[in-house]
Amino acid sequence: MSIHILYSNTFYLHRPLAGVYHPENPSRIDIIINTIKKIYLPQKMIIDNRINYDVGYLHYILKIHDKSYIEFVNSLCTAGDTYIDSDTYVSRNTCRTAEMAIITSIKSIEIALSQHEVLVFAVVRPPGHHVGRYGRAMDAPTQGFCIYNNVAATALYAIDKGYTPIIIMDIDVHHGNGTQEIFWYEPKVIHIDIHQYGIYPGTGSIDSIGGGEARGTKINLPLPPYSSDDDYLYIIKEIFIPIIELIKPRAIAISAGFDAYKGDGLSEMEVTHKFYSLYGALLRALSKRIGVGITAVLEGGYSIGLKEGIQSFILGFLSDFNKYEETLKNISPSKKTIEIVTKVKNILKPFILIN
Repeated sequence: MSIHILYSNTFYLHRPLAGVYHPENPSRIDIIINTIKKIYLPQKMIIDNRINYDVGYLHYILKIHDKSYIEFVNSLCTAGDTYIDSDTYVSRNTCRTAEMAIITSIKSIEIALSQHEVLVFAVVRPPGHHVGRYGRAMDAPTQGFCIYNNVAATALYAIDKGYTPIIIMDIDVHHGNGTQEIFWYEPKVIHIDIHQYGIYPGTGSIDSIGGGEARGTKINLPLPPYSSDDDYLYIIKEIFIPIIELIKPRAIAISAGFDAYKGDGLSEMEVTHKFYSLYGALLRALSKRIGVGITAVLEGGYSIGLKEGIQSFILGFLSDFNKYEETLKNISPSKKTIEIVTKVKNILKPFILIN
């Protein structure tokens, strides 16, 4: 059992315009790495910031995004210090940084596919789950800080290597509309997304379940504001675990957002260390049980979520799930969460058999 932390100093080069504050900024990397170093256990953890800029992986950007979108982003990088939209800035080094995020994310799943009972955490920026084939996805107003879709690259790499089906679970507080759009018609990718209802990007309704042969493989769980640990854990218990046990995926990738943490700043959720630690422990147990490594690709999280959420997630993975099982049995979700989960199960019954 081990945890690999992958990052690159290149991730500091994508910067907001001079004198302009933006929540998605290079200090996020410092917060995360300083947090990880405080809990570093050399016998169980590997921290690697020497990821090579391997151009051999860059063709995955063209697999994810339309050529016209890539050319547009490149033109903005050449100009420098500008915006794609009101949320998403571009500097001269953004393209290099976004390419490195794709490379690092693919390397993370490459490691995860080669072993089990391992968590490979790609600490990358800029994030990616809001960007689709042409940029803005599913009629979202902006790209939500994202340039290229990192977790989509990991999934496509796994598919190319024959590791299907793959589950992507998005725990970022905002709906992963870009990822869902990219794999809307791909039945090999089961995309499970927990997010706050009514905030950006305004997508991710319960009845958005995929298209064509992929109907039933896109699973959305929009929760109301102020949802708690027990609401999230109820979804894990009633949706995530049963689907994994039924499908037995060959690969699992987490869109690892930590912005649902209480007080992180961009949502009204009240998730704490309780969820993140148990979720980490559960992922280790599942990794061992079904024989797959786990890839986690950083998405959101801007303050306390990066500190407390990530620390709890990692320490949870390092711990024994058995001591958490009783907690999972004794959770008290809200009536609204129970109602949402019941509706989702009813929608999924014709496609995925879960009780």
